[in-house]
Amino acid sequence: MTQPPGRSVLSSTSAADDPPPLPAWCIDPPDDQSKSAWKTRRFAACLINYASVGVYDTTTRALLGRTMINYLHFIGMFNDSLELTDVFAIVRFYSEGELVPDDALSFRLAVSCSYGCTAGDFGPPIALPENSTRYLTPSVPHLVNVPFDGIRTVITTYELQLTHPGGDTEMINVFPPEKGPYPSPDIRCDRILGGAGCVIPSFIPTLDGLSAYPTVSAHIKRAQASGLPGAPGTTPLHRLADPAKVRRNRDTACPDSLPRPPGLTCDEYPMARTWEGAWTSGGAYSTDMVLDMDNSGAGGKFGALVTRDRLLDRDAFWVDPN
Repeated sequence: MTQPPGRSVLSSTSAADDPPPLPAWCIDPPDDQSKSAWKTRRFAACLINYASVGVYDTTTRALLGRTMINYLHFIGMFNDSLELTDVFAIVRFYSEGELVPDDALSFRLAVSCSYGCTAGDFGPPIALPENSTRYLTPSVPHLVNVPFDGIRTVITTYELQLTHPGGDTEMINVFPPEKGPYPSPDIRCDRILGGAGCVIPSFIPTLDGLSAYPTVSAHIKRAQASGLPGAPGTTPLHRLADPAKVRRNRDTACPDSLPRPPGLTCDEYPMARTWEGAWTSGGAYSTDMVLDMDNSGAGGKFGALVTRDRLLDRDAFWVDPN
């Protein structure tokens, strides 16, 4: 099950000498997504990117030199807060032309929020000497304004600005267009599931830990092997929030007329609390008699996933029976 980041991971330190601890999946390049694209988890997004920076004379627009930069950007959110915060790390290396390693190149990260979001400020420009990593977080986190019992999806947009004063002539960086302002993934915040919190809705969480309930786990394995959806990496299931529809799903798959041997109860897959359930989907489903304690335990695991990962109606998720 996805774990939301702890607050200590993203303590606010403007221009810190040392970075806050970041998760390994963010720092390590190998991932199912390539560099220069956001890697996502339910409560975070991470971008690793490279750029060639051209420094130009602001009067003549003549190219004066180039330098390379590498930056890492981590955006974190929480399942119990409407705050969003960042860790931004940048290092400069390899200068050519009129640029030299100790040139007073400086950088600033400007941020803006879409409607309903107030952006924190990363602060004034900071010196960026060669081969010296700089870390930055906003002194005040971004804050999303969500209506009571409502949902709001926002995007934060960032522009990395580099400048270099060169004697009597100011020189300024000009990024290639594709290295200009860049948006975050969609971030969804809600006040629907007890309190308020934010997630990356495009990231599909997984219901796991079901091996502790062996009769339910065995049923799900058989059902998925028969071609029913929900296995990790395949067509996901989608949470159903309407209690009346949930009852219709359960009554269709496990009617009261179905005999229950002593100690056993009827288990349906896909679960009644999904849109793929027996009645709402109108499609194939599987039933089996499982231990009552296993059925209750597995149901509790799903309820915990809904709460922790803020699964709203029609949100996708996978089921790992192992």
